[in-house]
Amino acid sequence: MRPTGEWGQTVSTDALRVVDAGRATTIQDHGRGGLAHLGVPTAGAVDRGAHDLVNRLVGNPAGAATIETLGGVTIEALRALVVARSTDGSRHTLAPGTRLQLDPPPGDVWAYLAVRGGVDVPAVLGSRSHDTLSGLGPPPVIDGTVLASGSDPRTDLDTELAPVRDVDRAVRVWPGPHEHWFVGGRSVLTSRAWTVSSDSSRVGVRLMAAAIERTSSAEANVASFGLVEGAIQITPSGEPIVMMSNHPTTGGYPVIGVVDPLDVGFIAQSPPGTSIRFAPDGPSNALAR
Repeated sequence: MRPTGEWGQTVSTDALRVVDAGRATTIQDHGRGGLAHLGVPTAGAVDRGAHDLVNRLVGNPAGAATIETLGGVTIEALRALVVARSTDGSRHTLAPGTRLQLDPPPGDVWAYLAVRGGVDVPAVLGSRSHDTLSGLGPPPVIDGTVLASGSDPRTDLDTELAPVRDVDRAVRVWPGPHEHWFVGGRSVLTSRAWTVSSDSSRVGVRLMAAAIERTSSAEANVASFGLVEGAIQITPSGEPIVMMSNHPTTGGYPVIGVVDPLDVGFIAQSPPGTSIRFAPDGPSNALAR
């Protein structure tokens, strides 16, 4: 038992035990916003939409901490629990001793599990997220980890199933501060298909296609400047890297464009080999999985 719960209340007893921690399993919430000027990365759920959705299924506020994983997780309920997982987009009531697996749904990379009351771990700088860059926050989840939940939020449970993700929605891109440094500007992003590289993580997703050319007037070097989630940096080799939730606070590669915040989750959830097209003017059938 811990002294405070997800929102400062007295907590209940330990809620679940992690039998198998799977791959890259951490605790995440909405991250440490407002601290980038101090060099503190935001971190938080890499697909905030999926994170918020499972919280909504169990009646939690959107910012409650969840379990995030690449898959292979098995949990065991230590008492009666109400949970929701993005694996099947549904809510489950677990009796003590019941085990439940957590894997990404078909076509996704990341999966989320919410517990009614939120996963209760000590907050660091206002967040319960594990930061893969700095190590701030709770440590990564390992086999045998026991997690508590906060107090019941006393909210209604209005639905048992989540809507299916719209995989045909376009990845919208907005102008970046350095698009004039590249031949064709931002249109070079929208005029070709890009393939998600296996060299991707919570920090950034690398895309592959023909190299993006710099103009003859482009500056040789870029002074470090602040980065935002969704910023598309162009490496010296001409490859784009889309910044994810655990991106560094500053960067030295030029930014040709910025992915719309509502579409960052689509990039994060695209497996290696996925073909992606960008569109500047809203939804279209531009994303193929």
